[in-house]
Amino acid sequence: MDRAHSRAHRRAAPAPLTSPRADATDEGARGRERSKGNDGPPLNAARPVPAAVRLKPAMLLALQAFDTVMRLGSFKDAAAALHLTPSAISHRIGALERAMGTVLFTRAHRAIQPTAAGKALAAGTGRAFAELARAAAPTEGLAGHRRLRLAVLPFFASAWLVPRVSRFMAKHPEVELVIETASRHVDLDTETFDAAIRNGNGDWPGLVAMRLLDIRSTPVATSGLVKHLKLRRPADLARAALIHVTTFPLAWPTWLETAGVGGLKPQHAIWVDGFSAALQVAEQGGGVALGLDPLFADRERSGALCRPLPICQPTGGYWLVHRKSDAAHLGLRAFKRWLATEIVDG
Repeated sequence: MDRAHSRAHRRAAPAPLTSPRADATDEGARGRERSKGNDGPPLNAARPVPAAVRLKPAMLLALQAFDTVMRLGSFKDAAAALHLTPSAISHRIGALERAMGTVLFTRAHRAIQPTAAGKALAAGTGRAFAELARAAAPTEGLAGHRRLRLAVLPFFASAWLVPRVSRFMAKHPEVELVIETASRHVDLDTETFDAAIRNGNGDWPGLVAMRLLDIRSTPVATSGLVKHLKLRRPADLARAALIHVTTFPLAWPTWLETAGVGGLKPQHAIWVDGFSAALQVAEQGGGVALGLDPLFADRERSGALCRPLPICQPTGGYWLVHRKSDAAHLGLRAFKRWLATEIVDG
């Protein structure tokens, strides 16, 4: 009986006093125990997976092959650029198509065309690879921001920029200038150039454009040819060989139309791949070229070429363009200041 009374007394004994914080702690512990016992493992926040981890090496190599094919236009050229075989390029593109579940190129005999999905993917890969190339290039800190890589139209480079480069380098020996000529408008989003000099009206969305020169087109030839063919009016050009530029096939037709002789049929036609080559042919008496004023001023002053007709037509202008994000580039800022001075001084 005494043992029973003792057991009842122990059951009725008050619980020891504890702080509210201790109660909460105990309740949390009991909750964790219940979770372990009844509801499975506790929920934890998902660990972030970097994009670089999601893209496995095989996928990165396939994307590299795809982007190179898009930029160069063929499996063969892409293979040469990446030091692979065309078969290896085809294999990587096929693996990428299977992984994405879509066709990226339509293949015909000796030709490929990107599909809509291919064009959409190329917009992303071009920007991504260009950003990676730009980010990885400046390994020397500030020195990377003093290296300026320019894409320049060939005629502007030879007729205006190159003769003045020594003056820029004398003022800014700290800038490493890299000039590459290209007859096309390079894509600054997908290529690693810092800036470009192109022709047009200055309207390129997303880019900063600085006007350099206004251009006017006018026929030019040797004085001997002008006298021989008696070139006095636009209609007289029918007796001459007109020198065309393959990258600007509408230059002469547009000029003739504006001059009032759109239906003119010249005696001969010569085609060359640039305005510089056109002037060289004209200097040898081969025909009449369209000169871009003021970029043939040196040839005119020397007497190598003259203007048979007093007609100049506006033909747009030359502009320096760059990405907005590169406005603080040290080399680019120095180059823009120098250009502004050169343009004012002529």
